[in-house]
Amino acid sequence: MPAQSRAETTETSTSTSSSATSNATVDTEQELVGNQAIIDIVEAENKENTDAQFDPDKTGIVHVGMNKYARDEANTLNRANRDRGGAIGIRNQRVQDEYKWQGVTYDLTQIEDCAKFVATLGLKAQTAVNAAQWIADGGSEAKDEMAQMVRVWGEAELGIRKMDRVVLSGHSVGSMIWGDDNGQIDFDTITELSAIFPKAVAGVKHLMLSACYTGGEAKMAQYPSMFPNLESVWAYHDSSPGTWTGAMDHMKSWEGATEEGDDASKVDPELAGNARKAKNVSTWNVADGYQGQDPMNLYEIRNQVSEGATTFNDFFAGNVEVENTGTGPLRDYYNVVQRYLSHPDAGDVATFETRRDVTIRLIYWGVVRGKFADHYASQLTDAYTSMGVDMPDFSSMSRGDFMAHWETVKDGEHEVVDLMKRGLHDLSPEVIPSTWV
Repeated sequence: MPAQSRAETTETSTSTSSSATSNATVDTEQELVGNQAIIDIVEAENKENTDAQFDPDKTGIVHVGMNKYARDEANTLNRANRDRGGAIGIRNQRVQDEYKWQGVTYDLTQIEDCAKFVATLGLKAQTAVNAAQWIADGGSEAKDEMAQMVRVWGEAELGIRKMDRVVLSGHSVGSMIWGDDNGQIDFDTITELSAIFPKAVAGVKHLMLSACYTGGEAKMAQYPSMFPNLESVWAYHDSSPGTWTGAMDHMKSWEGATEEGDDASKVDPELAGNARKAKNVSTWNVADGYQGQDPMNLYEIRNQVSEGATTFNDFFAGNVEVENTGTGPLRDYYNVVQRYLSHPDAGDVATFETRRDVTIRLIYWGVVRGKFADHYASQLTDAYTSMGVDMPDFSSMSRGDFMAHWETVKDGEHEVVDLMKRGLHDLSPEVIPSTWV
């Protein structure tokens, strides 16, 4: 098999049939637990692969990419790892939440199609039920990537694939990855997948997170719950480079240091050399522990967070507007909050995670307001018509203009007032998803 072809894609068919193989069997003596609709399909269509054989062509790096250029990152790793299995790329499909596999197109917004897809993978019956439910429970526009993860993790669980190196790539605030115009996968969700496929994740020795704010010392503590036998982690305690502005150079350096048989201590921040954002790299390995940004004195960083609250309040109230999303006082405050959350002894974590999430939405107010106006256009138009009030152009409003407008409508009883309160006013992730920033 040519090495380049090992950068496997998941676009294997153009069929639009939604049927699946139906001549399979399942151990009927097993008492399955879970959603009955899934159980019914698994009982009817699942056939456990009891004679799975290792495929020597399935030994490459697993790259899970949520952003536009995920293919390019996977291809870079494939070339770098050409003689050792290449790389397999898990990425956004042409149609969100749809997956084409073995001549069948599955609509993963339908729980039945989640079950029918998983029933083709040769898993044990209860594992199949759990995996189908995991996909079904996934967030909007992330189910296509999640289905691919189930397929690859499932191959490793069955012993068909070797999975010892994993890359998670996308935007992040430290607790998930997401992509532009794509979905979001929380790290807790990946931990749930690990519980479904314990043999698969037991083989993972090296993890790279090409994602912002994933490399603080406290953040490193969350990754063994996903992959319990890790020997090294590469991540970023601050912003990470984009695909074409450093990320692929970093990936090649990481790949070279994590080949089978290499000492895990080779994974350290110095590997990034002089590449862009090399100073933001943090690592952990079994020999040297955490290496990266030194945690500040907890008293000092608490004071910085407290002092920065005035800055946050000014921007939240619209008294000051963001001029540059990458720099400035609000970005500095955001970095302080992130650094606090990365401290091993940080307290009241939930409160500061909320502050983190609101602050990043304030930083990207110019993007958030436009997506809010577009996504909720019909509700807003109907509401303002019924209230007999002229609707402003939310897509171009400054934060200050919105807050002034909010004072004129906040006492209204229309349901859209609550939407605006939770959305543009509070900047709640329930209304303003991370994928908008």
